[in-house]
Amino acid sequence: MRSRVCMFFALCIIVSLCGCTGFKKSLFDSGISLERKLSKLEQKTVQVGKLSVPYLERPGSGETIVMLHGITADKDNWVRFARYIPKEYRIIAVDLPGHGDNVRDFQTTYTIEYITEGFADTVKALGLDRFHLVGNSMGGYVSTIYSSDNPGKVLSLCLIDPAGAKSPQLSDRELALTRGVNTLIPKTKAEFDELLAYGFHKQPFMPWPARSVLAEKYIERSEFNQKLWNDVWDNRVDVESYFGNITMPVLLLWGDKDRIIHVSTVSVFEKGIPQTKTVIFRDCGHMPMLEIPKESALIYTSFLQGTFKDPKSDSKTH
Repeated sequence: MRSRVCMFFALCIIVSLCGCTGFKKSLFDSGISLERKLSKLEQKTVQVGKLSVPYLERPGSGETIVMLHGITADKDNWVRFARYIPKEYRIIAVDLPGHGDNVRDFQTTYTIEYITEGFADTVKALGLDRFHLVGNSMGGYVSTIYSSDNPGKVLSLCLIDPAGAKSPQLSDRELALTRGVNTLIPKTKAEFDELLAYGFHKQPFMPWPARSVLAEKYIERSEFNQKLWNDVWDNRVDVESYFGNITMPVLLLWGDKDRIIHVSTVSVFEKGIPQTKTVIFRDCGHMPMLEIPKESALIYTSFLQGTFKDPKSDSKTH
C-alpha cells in the first residue's frame, strides 16, 4: 500500500514538472514506439529533393510491400496490420506529402496528382524496382493512379475501401457533406469522437492517453487538414479513368458498415477492373487494417501467396 502511495505522488510530481499535455504526449509516443517495435518496424527518412520523407520499414529477404494511408492519417495506420504479414516480406509504410511527420506547407496545393507524384518520387529515392502496393481510402486513390501510370513496377494492388470513384449510394459522410458538415476534419473533441464513429464500426482499443492525444493533434492541425481536403476535393479526378491500365492482380477489401465511402462502390471497381478479387467484411468500417488487422492481413497474405479462396460462404466475410 505504501509503495502505491509513493508511486502516486511520484506520478503527480512528474505531471506537475512536465505539464499534463507534455506528459500525455510522452506516454503516447512511447506507446507508438512499442507498437512499432512489436511489428519490427523502424522509423527512417529518405531525402526526396529538398524534403526528408519519413517512413517505417521492416526488413525482409523476399518481395517488398508498400503501404499508403488515407487523408489526414499517417504511416502508423499500418503497424498492427504489418504484424501479421509473414516475416520474409519487406514492408515500407510511408507518410504521403502533407501528412504525418512530413512538412505541412500552406503554399503548396496538395492535389491528388501532386500527392501521387510525391509518392512516385519517394519510390525512386528508395530505389524500389518492383513491389506490391496497398492503399486505404485516399491511399487507395493514390495507389490506383500510380499503378495505372507504372504498371511495370507494381506486382499486385490491394485496395482497402479506396477513394476516388463515384458511389452508387451516398455514404453517411457524403450526406453530412451536403449539409455543410465535413466529419473528416474535426475541430473539437466532440467532433473527433464523431470522426472515430464514422471511421469504425467497432472502435479498436486505445489505451489512455492515446485518444486524448490524437484528438489534440487533429484539432491542432484542423486548419491545415481543411486545406488538404479542399485541395484534393476541389481538384479531384475520377479514378475510373485510370482503370484501363490496371493489369496486375487486384484485391479489393471493404467494410460493409463503411460510413465514409459506401460499400456499393465495390461494384464500380469490380466493373472497371475485371480481374479484381473482392472481400467484404461484415460488421466492419472504413479501415479494416485497424479494426480487424489480423483477419484482413491473413486474407491479404493468402492473396499474395496464391492461396486466396472465395470467402462468400464465410460467416465473417462476403
